[in-house]
Amino acid sequence: MLENFLMVGQQALILFILMGIGYCFGKSKLLAPEAVTGITNLVLYLVVPCSLISAFQLDLTPETLHDFLLSMLLAFVIVLACFFIPFFLLPEKDPIRKRIFCLAMALTNCNFMAFPLQTALIGPTGIFYGSAYASVCPLLFWTGGVAYLTGDAKSFSMRKAFCNPGVAGIVLGLFFFFSGIDLPPVLMTVVDDISAMNVPLPMLLIGYQLSQANLRHVVTDKMSWLCALLRLVLLPLGALIVMYLLGVRGSVLIATTVAAACPAGTLVAMMAEKCNKGASLAAELVSFQTVLSVITMPLVVGLAETLA
Repeated sequence: MLENFLMVGQQALILFILMGIGYCFGKSKLLAPEAVTGITNLVLYLVVPCSLISAFQLDLTPETLHDFLLSMLLAFVIVLACFFIPFFLLPEKDPIRKRIFCLAMALTNCNFMAFPLQTALIGPTGIFYGSAYASVCPLLFWTGGVAYLTGDAKSFSMRKAFCNPGVAGIVLGLFFFFSGIDLPPVLMTVVDDISAMNVPLPMLLIGYQLSQANLRHVVTDKMSWLCALLRLVLLPLGALIVMYLLGVRGSVLIATTVAAACPAGTLVAMMAEKCNKGASLAAELVSFQTVLSVITMPLVVGLAETLA
C-alpha cells in the first residue's frame, strides 16, 4: 500500500515541478498573458483532441466497450452527486457564491490535471477511460450548469455542449474505435507526438494561473476550506468507496477516482468571468484547490491503486 502512495506521490511531484516552472515564468513575466492565451488554445483545440484520438486507437472488444460505458455511467452519477450533495449541505446564503461553490464541487479539472496522472499510472488507456469523465463534465456544464450559474434557463444549450474541443475529440476518437479504422502510421506518429505535450503544457498553464492568483482572500474564507475538504477528500473518497462496493476494479476504478479527486475545473472560472458571476471567487477556488490537490490527490489515488 505504501508503495502505491509513493508511486502516485512521485507522479504528483513531477506535475508539481512542472506547475512550479509555470509559476516562476508567470512571476518573472517571461510568460506573457498573450502567450498563455495561445498555449491554452493549442492545448484545448489540438493537444487534448489528439490525446483522445490516440487513446481510442484500441481494438473494439466487449471488455473495452463495457469498461468505457461503465466509466461514462459512473461519471454521470458522480458529477451529479457532487453537485446535489453540496447544494443541500452547504450553509451558504449568498446565491452567487453558492452557485460557484456547487459548480466547483461538481466539475473537476479532469482534463488538465487528470489526463497526465491517468497516463502516468495506467498508460494510454488511462485517457481512454478518463475521457468518459472528461466528456460528461462539459456536457453537463453547457446544458444545466451555465443555466444554473446565470439563473437564466435560456442559457441551456445542447449545441454548445457538443460543439467543444473535448467532446469533439471524443466523438472523433469513438468513430475510429467503433469503425476499427486505424490511422496511417505517419499520421499516427504525428498524433502521438502532439499527444506527448498533454502532460507538460497543461501543468505549465496551471502554474501560470497560480502566479496570477490572490490566495490570501480565499485562505481566510471558512467556506472555501469546507468546499476544498468536500471537493478534494470527502466526495472522491465517497465515490471510491461506492465504486469498490459495487465491484468496480482495475483501470476503470483508478481512472475514475483520479478524475473525481481533481480540484475545481478552470471552466467554472472562465464562465464566471464571462458571465460576471463571482469571477474572482471562482478563480481563487480553482487556484486554492489546485495547490491543496498536490497533497490530497496522492492520498486518494494511492488508496484507489491499492483497492484496484
